[in-house]
Amino acid sequence: MDNITILKEGVKTALNLKGLLKIVCIILLIIFLIIEIFSIHIVKEFSHPKIRELKNKFSSYGIKNYEKVTFHSEKRDIKLNGYLIKNDNSKKTIIICHGYGDNKFMVGGKKTPEKVDHLKLAKIFSNEGYNTLIFDFRGHGENGHNAGVTIGFNEQKDLLGAIDFIKGRGIGEKIGVLGSSMGGATSLSVLDKTKDISFAIADSPFSDLKDYLSNNIKVWTGLPKFPFAPMAIANFKLIYGVNYSEVSPLNSVSKVDIPILIIHGKKDITIPYTESVKIKDRFKNKKSKLVLFDNSVHVGSYYMYSDKYEENIKSFLKSI
Repeated sequence: MDNITILKEGVKTALNLKGLLKIVCIILLIIFLIIEIFSIHIVKEFSHPKIRELKNKFSSYGIKNYEKVTFHSEKRDIKLNGYLIKNDNSKKTIIICHGYGDNKFMVGGKKTPEKVDHLKLAKIFSNEGYNTLIFDFRGHGENGHNAGVTIGFNEQKDLLGAIDFIKGRGIGEKIGVLGSSMGGATSLSVLDKTKDISFAIADSPFSDLKDYLSNNIKVWTGLPKFPFAPMAIANFKLIYGVNYSEVSPLNSVSKVDIPILIIHGKKDITIPYTESVKIKDRFKNKKSKLVLFDNSVHVGSYYMYSDKYEENIKSFLKSI
C-alpha cells in the first residue's frame, strides 16, 4: 500500500471518528437537556405544594380574643395573612412558623396522624403570658398562589415581616419564634439577621439547606442523588435566587447567644434527627437544649408524647 492510500485511509478513519464523536456529543446534549427540563419541572412542582384545607377552630379551644391580620414581608414584596391571638395586656409574643405544605393552623397530618396543632400551642402560650401570631408563609394557606416556596430563603423575609408587624403593634417587648420542619429551619436561620428575637423553639429542623437537599433529594422526589440533586440545587438557585449560605441554621445558631429548644424524633426519615444534633453542637447559650423522642417520626413528637412535649416547652419558657 503506497503512502497516498495510507493517507486516504487515515483521513477516512479520522472523519469517521469525528462523525462518531459528533453523534456522541449530540446524544449527551440531548440527555443533559432532558435531565435539565425534568429538573426544572421538579423545582417548579416542589416550590408549589398542594394547598391544604384551612380549619378555623378557635371556638373548639375556647379562644375568643383573636383578630385576623395582614402584613407585608420584610421587602414588602407580598402580603401575608394570619391571626393574632391576644393575651390581655401582654407585651410578649410568640410567632409560630409552619412547615412545608402546611398552614397556620396545623403542621403534619396529611397522610398520618402525626401533627402539631398551633391553636393548642397558642393556649399553652397564653397560659404562660404570651400573645401568639400564626400566619401562612408565601405559597401556603391563604397565600397559596402569591409566590414560590423556597424552603427557608424568602420565608425568612416573611418571618422578619411578622416581627416588624408585632413590634408595630407594641407587643414585641419579648419575641419568641416556634417553627416545625421548614418553619423550624427558617426560625433558626433568621436568628443572626435580627436582634429582636429573644428565644427560639424548633421541631424537626434541617441544619443546612444545600447539604440537606444534596443528601435527601430522594426523600422528596424518589429520584437518585446523581444527577438530580446537583441539577435541582442549581435550578432552585437560578429560578428563585436562593442563596444557600443564608439558609443554614447551623451557621446562624453559632452566631447568637439566645436560649434555643430543639425537639426531634429519632425515627424521623424525612429530616433525620442527626440534623438537630449538628445544630445542638453549635449552641452558645447555657439554657439551650436538645430533646429527642425515641419513637416519633417527622414532627410526630407532639402527637406521640404530648404531655412530655408540653412539659418541655413550659419548662423552657419558665427557664428564660
